[in-house]
Amino acid sequence: MPVRIIPGAVSTDRLRALVIASGEAQPALTIEALQGGPAPALKIRAHAAGDSRIDQHIRKAGLSLWVCEAEGLRPGADYHLRAGSERPVHVKTFPAQLPKAGISLALASCYYEAFGRHKDYLQTLQSAPSYGPLAAKLLVGDNIYVDVGAAPGQARSGAEETVGRYLQYYWRSGYADVLSYLPTFCLWDDHELWNNYPEWQIHLARSMANARADYTAAALGSLKLFQSVLNPPPAARSGLSYRFDIPPVSCFALDLRAGRTVMKTASPRMTSEAKLVAFERWAADLQAPGIAMFGQPLWIARGNWMDFQPPDFSEEYTRIWRALTNAPYDVLVLSGDVHHSRLLELDTAKDRKVWELVSSPACMIPTMESIGAQAFDVQDKGILTFPLAYPGGPSGPPNLRAYHFGTEISNTVAFLKLAPADAGGIAVTTCFMDLTTKTIARNQRPRVAAPLAAPQPEWCQTTFVLKKRA
Repeated sequence: MPVRIIPGAVSTDRLRALVIASGEAQPALTIEALQGGPAPALKIRAHAAGDSRIDQHIRKAGLSLWVCEAEGLRPGADYHLRAGSERPVHVKTFPAQLPKAGISLALASCYYEAFGRHKDYLQTLQSAPSYGPLAAKLLVGDNIYVDVGAAPGQARSGAEETVGRYLQYYWRSGYADVLSYLPTFCLWDDHELWNNYPEWQIHLARSMANARADYTAAALGSLKLFQSVLNPPPAARSGLSYRFDIPPVSCFALDLRAGRTVMKTASPRMTSEAKLVAFERWAADLQAPGIAMFGQPLWIARGNWMDFQPPDFSEEYTRIWRALTNAPYDVLVLSGDVHHSRLLELDTAKDRKVWELVSSPACMIPTMESIGAQAFDVQDKGILTFPLAYPGGPSGPPNLRAYHFGTEISNTVAFLKLAPADAGGIAVTTCFMDLTTKTIARNQRPRVAAPLAAPQPEWCQTTFVLKKRA
């Protein structure tokens, strides 16, 4: 019976995974502690959307979904999850404290499956030059394009089309091997629903009146079924934001999309009050440098009806920056979405820094002309640009201190290594990898007259330190 194990979040003492199995029977799953000792208890439960419109298409495909979890694990220990006689999936728990050599992560967003970059993607993760072995991958948005590409089969409903796309990514295609490699933490953005969700898009029938409710329910239900199930428990009631620790570093993933309202409402929101308050408390209570994850970059120009951005939601945007500014430690922001990759150094106040690392795209979507012709056969390319002044108002702070490096290549992921530094700081070494050459990408000048870090590197790689603030 074919089985696909997709490892999700890990911590110092637990792991979880999504399991996709052929047939209805519970798969025979086992866990093995590679350093020896008794095998931990493995809890397995059936997993469903709870929406018959979605669940029927899982069954129609001849599949069943399961979640497995194990607790009481040893920090920094290796485990194998196995289904019957199939090849095991390796999972390593986070260490109790960052080792001197550090711990490495992959950061990626915007993966369009139809161009078939999965082999390059997997090989790059497996080799991870100078950064391996990787501990986890952080997928921070547009991890699936449900609104771009030919509809799978003869889909007759939003649920059938959306489930079909997820099964293409998670079950049928080679990209499923990428998902099965390394523990995965997910965040999402508009293309998990539709471009600029929840706004109406004239070129997307799914956003219009007759189909809107059907596609919204299908997209949100499938997002929870396949993506958010991989994550730790929510940080706020009835929300999808979450936090996790790589001790002593604390991380918070703030969902700015699934609960977003249309801009024409009296008080438009990109997240709920409960989730925003949870984020503010997290930032205020940091006991070490933090990592904040968003589906869209914070340092980004205001948008419009075609693509609204965080600065368009001025009240919440201001509160996010205030929380980052008042935090007792420097914060690294991780994001994707914008179809270019770059590292920016931002001053929020005297001796208070926020670094923003954006990695996009892992595999670029087709050009607009190719999409319009329904060919989906020519890969697009992004433009490396960003605001020079604070996007949330007439002036900063925050202020853009320096552009360190970036690239416009159409297939890229970031690696980042976290290691202890002096005085409770965290040294971050990061780079952008070109998936096609499997080497560090060459640095490109941005398309704007940004202040450049000195000296400008030839390659997209550097080290900086997150510090305790005065």
